[in-house]
Amino acid sequence: METIAWQFVREELRITPAKVERIQYMCEVLACPVCREEDTGTIVKAPVPTALLAYSPASPSMAAFVMYQKFLNSVPFYRQEMDWLQMGAPLARETTSNWCIKCALTYFEPVYDRLHEYLVKRDLLHADETVCQVLHEEGRTATSTSYMWIYLTGNDGLPPIILYDYQPGRAGNYAKNFLEGFCGLLECDGYTGYNSVENVILVCCLAHCRRYFFEAVPAARRKKIKLLDINSPEEIPEDAADPEKAKEDKRIPAEIGLCYCNKLFRIERTLKAMFPEERKNKRLELEVPVWDSFWSWLATVEPLGGSLLEKAVNYAANHKELLGNYLLDGRCEISNNRAERCAKSYATGRKNFLFHDTVNGARSSAIIYSLVETAKANNLNVFQYLYTLLLYMPDYRQEPAGVEAMMPWNDFIKERCSKVMDTETETPENRGQIPF
Repeated sequence: METIAWQFVREELRITPAKVERIQYMCEVLACPVCREEDTGTIVKAPVPTALLAYSPASPSMAAFVMYQKFLNSVPFYRQEMDWLQMGAPLARETTSNWCIKCALTYFEPVYDRLHEYLVKRDLLHADETVCQVLHEEGRTATSTSYMWIYLTGNDGLPPIILYDYQPGRAGNYAKNFLEGFCGLLECDGYTGYNSVENVILVCCLAHCRRYFFEAVPAARRKKIKLLDINSPEEIPEDAADPEKAKEDKRIPAEIGLCYCNKLFRIERTLKAMFPEERKNKRLELEVPVWDSFWSWLATVEPLGGSLLEKAVNYAANHKELLGNYLLDGRCEISNNRAERCAKSYATGRKNFLFHDTVNGARSSAIIYSLVETAKANNLNVFQYLYTLLLYMPDYRQEPAGVEAMMPWNDFIKERCSKVMDTETETPENRGQIPF
C-alpha cells in the first residue's frame, strides 16, 4: 500500500499533571595548590543563586504555584495541603501560608508601592470596598468586621492597575490617605466615606441606583428580571427599557424606575465603541433627556414611609448631582461595575478561606491579589508573572530600576509573561540579568 494523503481525524487536549522535584544545590569549593604548599591556604567558593527564603525548601516556582492556586483559583491552603500530599510533598498549610506572607511583604511590596505611585497620578479612578475578617488583631475581637478596599484605574486608555488595601474599618479617612495626591474623577457607590477624599469629583454608580429599584419590586416579579449592563453578553430587552410604556401599562413605580435605568444602560451599550469625546456628545444628546424625564417622574412618586421604594427614591434624589457627573467626561462609565467585579474576585476567595488569621496575612493577601488582578487586566499569564517576580526580586528589590522593570506593561515582563514559559530552563541559576 502507498500513502496517498493524510486525512484529519480529530484534535484532543492532553495534560501533564503537576509534579514536585527535589533540587539540591552543590557549591564548588576551590583551593590553590601553590598556596597550600606555602601554608597560606586560599579557598574560594563558587557563587550560589540567592535563596528565595533562607533555610526553606521554597523555590520561586513552588511559591508562585501556591499563590496562583489560592489567589487566582481560590483554593485555600488546607485544600492545597491535601494536593501536595498526593504529589509526595507533605507541606503543612502553615508553611505555605508563611511563604506567601514573607514573599508578599519582602519581594512584592516594592512592586505594589510603585504601582500605587502610578495609580494616584491618573485622573480617572474607581473605588469600592468589601468586608473581611481578621482573627488576631490587636485591640479587636475575632468577630470584628474589617474591610478590603479596592482602587483601580478607569477607561483612560493606559495600562490598567488594580490595587487592594486592607484596613480595619470603613471610615472615609482610609480612602483619603490611600488616594493622597490623586486629583480627578472618582467613580464609586453612594457611600458618604468617599466625601472625605479631597480634590476629586465623585461619580455615583447608576447600577447601585437601579439595584434599589430592583429590590423594591415584589419577589414574584423580581424573579423574571435580569440586571444586565453594557458588558453583558445579552442585551437589555427593549420592553424592559421603555419607561413610557411601563407608565401606560400602569406598572408599579419600582418597575418604572427600573425601566429608566435600563434605558440609560441600553443607550450606553450603543456608545461603547466610540471615542471619549464622541461618546460625551452623544450622551448629552441622547441621555440628558432621559435623565430630565426621570427626575420629573421621581418628583411625583410618593412612596410609603419605611418602604423599599422610599429607600430607592431617597437614594436617587440624594445623589442627583453625583449620578450625572459621568456626563462630564466621555471616559467615565455609567456604573462602577468595573470595581465591583474586582471585589467579586476577592469575595470568591473569601468564600473558600473564610478569614485571615493575622493582619500580616490580610496585608499580604491584599498585595498578592493586587498583582494577580493587575496581571489579568494586562493580559499576562498570572503564574508566569508571579514566578518572574519571585525569580528576580530577591536580587533587585532594593534597586528602583529593577522594580520598574517588574511593571506589568514593561517589555521585559511582556516578553516573559505573555506566553507559556519553560520553568525548567528559566531557573534561578540561569535566569540572566534584567536589561536596564
